[in-house]
Amino acid sequence: MERQVEDLVEATRQGEIGNQDSIIRSMLEDRTADGKHVRYGALYGHVVNLMIAGHETTAATLGFTLQLLAENPEYEARALEEVRQVLNGRAEPSVDDVPKLQFVEQCFREALRLYSPVTSLTRDVAYDTLLGGHRAFQGERIVVVTRALHTNPEYWGGEFGDPLRFNPDRFSPEAVQNRHPNAYHPWGFSTRACIGSQFALFEAKTFLASMLIHFRLQGIPGYKLVASTEAGGAAPSPDNLAFQVFPRPGGPLWSDKGLMQPLPAFSAPEVVKAAQPAEKSEMNGATRAKTGPVMKVLYGSNSGSSQDFASQVEAAAGRSGFQSSLHSMNQGVSEELLVPDGRLVIIVTSTYNGMPPDNAGKFKKWLQTQKPDSLQGLKYAVFGVGNSQWHTYQQFPREVDAALNSLGGARLCDLGACDVDGASFTSDFEDWLSNLLQTIGAAESTDHDEGLTGIDEFVVATHADGVKIMKEPGIVLAAIKEGKEAAAKALGLTEPVDTHLKALEIVESPRELCQKPQDRSVRHVTLRLPTGSKYRAGDHLEMLPPNDPALISMTMEALNFDKDAVVCWDPAKRQKKFRNLVLEETVWAKMPAMYITVSVVMQWFPDLASTPDRKICGLLAERVTSAEAKEELQSLAKDAEKYKAKVSSLNLSLAELLYKFKGQFNCSLGEFVAIAKSLAIRRYSVSSSPSAPGADPNVVTITVGQVKFTTGTGRVHHGLASTCLGQLPVGGCIPGNVRTLQSDFHLPEDKSAPIIMVGPGTGLAPMMGFLQEREALLKKKEKLGEAILFFGCRARDADYLYEKELEAHLKSGALSTLHVAFSREAGQKVYVQDKIWEQRAEVWRVLSNPKSMVFICGDARAMAPDVKRSFQRVIESCGGRSTSTAANLLASMVEASRYLEDVWA
Repeated sequence: MERQVEDLVEATRQGEIGNQDSIIRSMLEDRTADGKHVRYGALYGHVVNLMIAGHETTAATLGFTLQLLAENPEYEARALEEVRQVLNGRAEPSVDDVPKLQFVEQCFREALRLYSPVTSLTRDVAYDTLLGGHRAFQGERIVVVTRALHTNPEYWGGEFGDPLRFNPDRFSPEAVQNRHPNAYHPWGFSTRACIGSQFALFEAKTFLASMLIHFRLQGIPGYKLVASTEAGGAAPSPDNLAFQVFPRPGGPLWSDKGLMQPLPAFSAPEVVKAAQPAEKSEMNGATRAKTGPVMKVLYGSNSGSSQDFASQVEAAAGRSGFQSSLHSMNQGVSEELLVPDGRLVIIVTSTYNGMPPDNAGKFKKWLQTQKPDSLQGLKYAVFGVGNSQWHTYQQFPREVDAALNSLGGARLCDLGACDVDGASFTSDFEDWLSNLLQTIGAAESTDHDEGLTGIDEFVVATHADGVKIMKEPGIVLAAIKEGKEAAAKALGLTEPVDTHLKALEIVESPRELCQKPQDRSVRHVTLRLPTGSKYRAGDHLEMLPPNDPALISMTMEALNFDKDAVVCWDPAKRQKKFRNLVLEETVWAKMPAMYITVSVVMQWFPDLASTPDRKICGLLAERVTSAEAKEELQSLAKDAEKYKAKVSSLNLSLAELLYKFKGQFNCSLGEFVAIAKSLAIRRYSVSSSPSAPGADPNVVTITVGQVKFTTGTGRVHHGLASTCLGQLPVGGCIPGNVRTLQSDFHLPEDKSAPIIMVGPGTGLAPMMGFLQEREALLKKKEKLGEAILFFGCRARDADYLYEKELEAHLKSGALSTLHVAFSREAGQKVYVQDKIWEQRAEVWRVLSNPKSMVFICGDARAMAPDVKRSFQRVIESCGGRSTSTAANLLASMVEASRYLEDVWA
């Protein structure tokens, strides 16, 4: 940067750039009244200050302004109306428009009042004087705190209300004229006032006008505006600011479907030639084109959401005449499906703490080895599934989209995204899919039932004489294994047959870990794995929970199903890609039918507790006999505001929606299961180690918090998985498996490496497994590095989990140091991040060891980011690093798998 400034200065001196009015020429040639020039050595500081400080302070204030407008739609509406009147149908403001944006300026000035980038103004006393009645002596320094100045009720309250609240009317011309001239100094004052203030105002008004006319910004629910310097900029900025961005209705990017139009700066994507009706063939009960454009749909999925969405893309394309097929992202690499021959590749993927899903790891490595422009001729689109509460939200999908583009691939449509933590989770995907189908020339179906596949998978049998009827989950799981083995044999497959879900048996009665379970309950659950299973401390246990019996009863009564009726379950007719049964396409197409009961189907397949999306409401509307019920369900499907008010905001369950119209449905069991969301796998961190002294390697333990809350409908919801696991008797079984995800969340190979563990609440679970493993290593006389644990709970006599076990680990030396944060014992709440800062000297001693590792498990919303900030503070304070250097050091630890998070939202 110094070289760049030097080149600018030299080019100005040579007359190559800059006229007489340029800033650099003024600094070179202008003199003060006493004839002095600006010192040549000071030019760099002045230029950099103009380039960076002015930019960052304005940018930070714009961030505050946008959030404040999102929180106050009445002022946003007034600002938008002014912009529309001034621009008069144009999409961008001209230089003559900007001075006319009076109310937009008021909004910016009000944000600047509340969150001034200049937090204080200092002046040195030149001679003894009186200041506000107080003696001020020569040489003393006076500090004016701008926050206090700008929120003084004497000047900022009264008719405008609370001085801490956003109200742009405080800067109406009349209000400014009536206010004390020294009540507002965001730019400084006198000869040291900001030289760029007018430019900043002009720049900000231009930007805000453009944003308002093009976009509607919706704030993230629960976000609290806080000024922070954690980002390391020149001014305080909004901490972790984020928005959901929508095209402004009626604006330049708005379409009739409400989808974002391409930005004018980008060339429109090439529209793929529309698929023509083609000869079709049958495949597992669905028709597929034999000719027509080739489309490969790839998915990266751990829990099944992305796979489910990908199957919808593949089915929709197949119905439109494309030669579509579905594969995992790793299969896309191993089967060489990404061939740049004009084919379409559609990718739907999630991310796991910023890493690719298990079935997409090879794909990421493959991307990193490709040569520039090697994918020219490939047309692609990417859709990302994620949770906005994670700081790595959409990280892997963004990487895939950017990499394919940089390799020469042609992007069919913008990167799509949906947030599983938001109410529009499914509708966001459907909007993106609609846009994709329109882009590639595929016809959109207007029939609600079009694409509803797999309705013949579950059929109530009229005759079931002499067949084996299965009612217990363990028996059903065994039958699935037998069926898969038979299918593999018929196909001539030689690899060992494995099933995703196995019967996990409860070995001991669940043990309560909390001292006051009436306030909060956490259970220690012990399960036996099938013989031959292997796991490591740090792995996860997956399990499929059953539906709540009360919801099952409501649903069967609403649909008039007989719980004891026999059902023929034919996996060969299965089209919906159930998350709870991961089976290879060729294998499940050959599996024999099995006989179960309606009760078993309702217990393990549809998710009755989930909130139905608008698509489900529309599908149900086609299956009611009452005109009134049909109209109500159709309105929920079409009217987003009504749906939000009556369904999503209340957490209305599917069972409750059905019960509201009980007796009015004409829906078969197969249709209902195909319509409903599938029960999703739940995951728990393993809290044991197979190598623990005296442990049975086939026995695994997990730590399960009991979930219970009241929904907006007044229904008391009990967590499906936690309730089941916490109450299963000895001998009871649950479908599940132990699985190592795409993570290095395991003890270091170098046993002498020191470790820091952070696990508040049930985040302690994997740390207990690590400590058991260290106990085993001590028995083998291994030399271990020190292990520090930061654990957090509410109070010692309430929810101090595994207290006796932790004391034993301290005594043996498996645990070197234990720091416990009690958040409800003292007057001030203390959390694990506070303890990390309190013990910063010890923490820095370990962090400075190049072999050290940090393990964090628990909440992704607040705990994980707060802990990371605390570690950064330690590096800055004890390590003497700058903010940016400390952040880079932590980033390098993450990259080297030395800073590991196993967190959930």
